[in-house]
Amino acid sequence: MLSYFCKLGLKMKIHCFSQKMFCTSALSPLPLPSRMETHLWYVLPNEVKSQSLLSQYVDLLPPPEKDHVFSMRGDELQKSALLARALVRTTISRYQIYSRVSPRSLVFKKNAHGKPEVIWEQSDDWHPPQLHFNLSHTSSLIACGVTVGSPIGIDVEEKERTLKNNILSFAKRYFSCEELEVLSAISDPEVQRHKFIKLWTLKEAYVKALGIGFSGAPFNTFTIRFGGANPNPEVLDSAIAVVPLEKPTNLTTNWQFKQLELADSHYAAICRQNDGLLGGESMKVIVRKTIPLVEEHCVPRIDSIVRVDELT
Repeated sequence: MLSYFCKLGLKMKIHCFSQKMFCTSALSPLPLPSRMETHLWYVLPNEVKSQSLLSQYVDLLPPPEKDHVFSMRGDELQKSALLARALVRTTISRYQIYSRVSPRSLVFKKNAHGKPEVIWEQSDDWHPPQLHFNLSHTSSLIACGVTVGSPIGIDVEEKERTLKNNILSFAKRYFSCEELEVLSAISDPEVQRHKFIKLWTLKEAYVKALGIGFSGAPFNTFTIRFGGANPNPEVLDSAIAVVPLEKPTNLTTNWQFKQLELADSHYAAICRQNDGLLGGESMKVIVRKTIPLVEEHCVPRIDSIVRVDELT
């Protein structure tokens, strides 16, 4: 059976196809996030339907990334992998980094645990910015977080995500005893399920911000603690802290968190390292919904969305 992208005719000539379409250079450049800001970009795959636009995304990728996309099994997995790479490349290339870079020219490398970062071309008179990014996606939403000077980790999960197994049985395998007690104290199954998803996104964002992933920091080696020593699972806008268990050397608590909703359908968690410049202030999150190369808009009133602020 022909792959999804062969069906879409990816060998056709790349071109801009409608009045809403912009070529790569048409979207205006953006200033880098300030030290106080985190930028969160997201795209909804079901809104990207144009064959010509998907063709342009493929054209942005170097051969190894194309091979990876085409190696995915199933139409939706191939599309998701393509959109994730297009989102990262078009997002990073939008920022004003002295001379404008094209999405196609970006080069990435991975650390020992697989977390990617940009390789900038350096010169004697230019030092690249400390730009950090992280990617997370579900089948229905793909997000990219960007910071300057502070490592970042993000995670997104569908609010309606269901588990085949009992939530508490599943949580025993991955969560700390304290987190399990918080979940066990919730009698309403639906509230308990949402609380589980929120905890999962926070823990996932943290290990991704560390840059070592789940294998380097299993979820049961630390606790996400809400509101200090007596966590209240009903309090949504409260302080949280990371509490390492048995004091492992690769876990720290110098991090800020924020949790919010995207597109009324997903929980998103952001974790970034406190680089000392934030002081006691909470990070500012700017959210943009986008279709790469086509359009974008800021999501208004982000401060009114459910959030969890930092505890240092």
